[in-house]
Amino acid sequence: MYMKEKTEISELEINLQTAPDNFLVFAQGFDTEESATQFARLIGEYIRELSCYFDLSQLDGLTVAFDYRTALLNLDRGYESSYQLTPSDNHVVGIAMTPSVIRDGILKSHIVLNAALAIALKSPDHEHYNLALHTLAHECAHVEIDHRFNTVFPGVLLKKVYVDAHDYCRWKIILACWGEYAATWRSAKIGNDPTSYYEEAFVGILNQARPNANEFIKAYRTHCDIGRVMSEVYGIYGDLMKFAAYLLGNMEGQQISLDDLPITKKELEGHWFKPYFNKLGTLCKHISIEYGQWKDISNFEAIGDLADELVTCNGVILSHLEDGRLYVDIPCSSETMPT
Repeated sequence: MYMKEKTEISELEINLQTAPDNFLVFAQGFDTEESATQFARLIGEYIRELSCYFDLSQLDGLTVAFDYRTALLNLDRGYESSYQLTPSDNHVVGIAMTPSVIRDGILKSHIVLNAALAIALKSPDHEHYNLALHTLAHECAHVEIDHRFNTVFPGVLLKKVYVDAHDYCRWKIILACWGEYAATWRSAKIGNDPTSYYEEAFVGILNQARPNANEFIKAYRTHCDIGRVMSEVYGIYGDLMKFAAYLLGNMEGQQISLDDLPITKKELEGHWFKPYFNKLGTLCKHISIEYGQWKDISNFEAIGDLADELVTCNGVILSHLEDGRLYVDIPCSSETMPT
């Protein structure tokens, strides 16, 4: 395989292959059936080798498609849902995703890759080879991470019944932050070094988050839909936390600090988000120390608490009444009133 020649995977902890004996690879949009079959076999070989480092025992399969958006929409997730999978396109351009699926009552993971990038795996001399390899490793990490989480907390992924919209918003952020921290941490040494990419993405959203959230609050003053504005504001600050988690996990995996990231260090200096950045790193680090051996879910809930604290700091205050109903207060301020 090309992998050992182009990456540091040979220096990592190598175990027996963990991928299922049989898993399907769907190659879509290729010129001929023969080329599709050849590439499916090739990427299957990569999966076999990566499964010596990642636990891929709960891999459902892979879809590699040139029409990435349609592949996500058409993925059979094994249960009824009105939610549609779509590539991210707001802060970064999505090229891969690993959704959870249900097969015969068992939670598994299915990797979906944009073939325009994945095709680089055909040759180690391709300019995007190491990026494609790192992307595949990152998605394999997600397979392992979700399996570890689901083993310890079997009633959460795809099964949790949310108490209310607030509970849903919290858990969306919790799972996104931990998932991306862990995936960047676990895949950091395979393929290219993505540090500059994660740094650029984080810095790009850092100074946009508060103004964008304030615009949603201004719009709320007119439409008065409390559920809508709560979802929008949690979405904005959840994205900020998620991109911070990408960077923090990569920092852990690469064994670097803010001193090695002068751009991020400068942007965070004196910034209102810096304490949240540091606390998120501490919380995720604590979770990673007990990786797969968690005693309870409290450290994960602490990420949700941090999200609540961040949103409250930015003008959306949530509380529960004695009867359990959610109460949302959005005080007027000069930054959140329409002009």
